[in-house]
Amino acid sequence: MAQRWTFKDVLLGTVPGSAEGLRFDSAGNLYVAHWCRDPLCLTGNTVEKFDPTGIPVGTFGGGYSCDPRSLAFDAAGNTYVGQASCSGSVLKFSATEQPLGSYAVAGDRAGAFKVELAPDGCTLFYTSWSAYVKRFDVCTNTQLPDFNLAPLDAAAQLRVLPDGGVLVATAPAIVRLDASGAIVRSYGLDPSIAPYWVGLDLVGDGTFWATDKNSSYGLPFQGRYVYRFDLATGAVLQSFSTGTTVVDVVVMR
Repeated sequence: MAQRWTFKDVLLGTVPGSAEGLRFDSAGNLYVAHWCRDPLCLTGNTVEKFDPTGIPVGTFGGGYSCDPRSLAFDAAGNTYVGQASCSGSVLKFSATEQPLGSYAVAGDRAGAFKVELAPDGCTLFYTSWSAYVKRFDVCTNTQLPDFNLAPLDAAAQLRVLPDGGVLVATAPAIVRLDASGAIVRSYGLDPSIAPYWVGLDLVGDGTFWATDKNSSYGLPFQGRYVYRFDLATGAVLQSFSTGTTVVDVVVMR
């Protein structure tokens, strides 16, 4: 199943601290969310921007309470940044980094852990490292009912599907919810491998990539894998090892 891949590059940023959330804007710039590096959040705790060639061009936005963890963009190029800790709120910035709003979304085990904006430009789907896919209307500043009908396991990254459903990474499996919030399919590996799914992104051709920060095909010291699944059948189409713990993946379209 694993294939040979050609290593391309390492992006050397200037912001200290662990990074997790990744997202490309429409111009091909990459945004990387950084956790707080120290207990007082004096370092890290920001979003770093890379140009389309991979060169760091500084930080993006500001006023983060702590632990920005994920990003989403609307059609106008505005950015929504979810914060996993402290206030747990979602901050909105213009393309020129002007603050446009702050949304006090309801949290569970975390704040706005992973965020995704629906095509209507109003419904913000997000997870809070809990059993629920949560929703907030950023147009009316209103908390909406949770999306999924049945509890999940530690919901993390999520993407809205063209049919109005949601694909969400949970610890033991990747789950597909239909437009009503019902579970219609699960994706994953042999349970004996004990996968731990955290990140995912849609390719746009009926497939998606997902990150498993635990498994190494049952063999020790072989690194951590990224898998490509067929959305319709659940078949694993491709995989590769990163050689290190991997928690997020993003597709440049």
